Amino acid sequence: MIKFFRVIRQKLLSENKFGKYILYALGEIILVVIGILIALEINNANDVRKNNQQEQQLLFSLLEEFEVNLSLLDSAIQRNEKIYNRAINIGEFTGPKLPSLSEKELSLLLVGAFKYESRYVPNLGTLNEMNNSGKLSLIKDPDLRKAISEWQSQLELIHNQERYVVERRDISQEFFIKYGNFRRHLDIIDDALLDPTPSRFPDNDFSFLEHQEFESNLFLFIVASINLNKAFYEPLQNQTNELIEQIKDNMMADPVGEK
Repeated sequence: MIKFFRVIRQKLLSENKFGKYILYALGEIILVVIGILIALEINNANDVRKNNQQEQQLLFSLLEEFEVNLSLLDSAIQRNEKIYNRAINIGEFTGPKLPSLSEKELSLLLVGAFKYESRYVPNLGTLNEMNNSGKLSLIKDPDLRKAISEWQSQLELIHNQERYVVERRDISQEFFIKYGNFRRHLDIIDDALLDPTPSRFPDNDFSFLEHQEFESNLFLFIVASINLNKAFYEPLQNQTNELIEQIKDNMMADPVGEK
């Protein structure tokens, strides 16, 4: 093709048709420029299609991850609620005079309130990979990008509150260890990991229930646990539901985009 154009130019020059040569040369330049622009447009279109495919793949992975994380959060809320409800039931036995109570019932409540703890541990594989690779910029919706960043920023606040709840629980638990008889409670609980011989200390090991300080620390633990649900877990639950809907709104019918 280049040889063909060169032949035409040489013919025009040999025939002293300089004006036509100039016009032809300009036309040839314009054709070359148009060709370059078309090639650039094709490259841009390919880049856009590639970015769209990557965005859709990322959104699909994020959707799966956040749906799993929502389920994990639901479980954390339910587990925490069981813990503080058992602690509330323990609070019904505190006071200057011990009420009539079942040793096994109290032992099970103590285990349920003090042995377990609520921890929200979400899956962050896609989020971490996205952050490390800079792929967040692939998401074109600025509101969605902001929502994802805000969701991640809530996790450290939640973990701080979880640590505070555990600290309050441990203080209450220390009272039980100091004034109670843990060995006796192991003997009472049927499903204990250890089945010790009976303790030789006096049977009555409920004196910790008569300490006002134990009651105060117990209810600090209860309030902190309820606050974990109401002020941290449940708002994140709503935030996650909204985020899932935002992701769906940005997804195409085909999760991998255009072919």
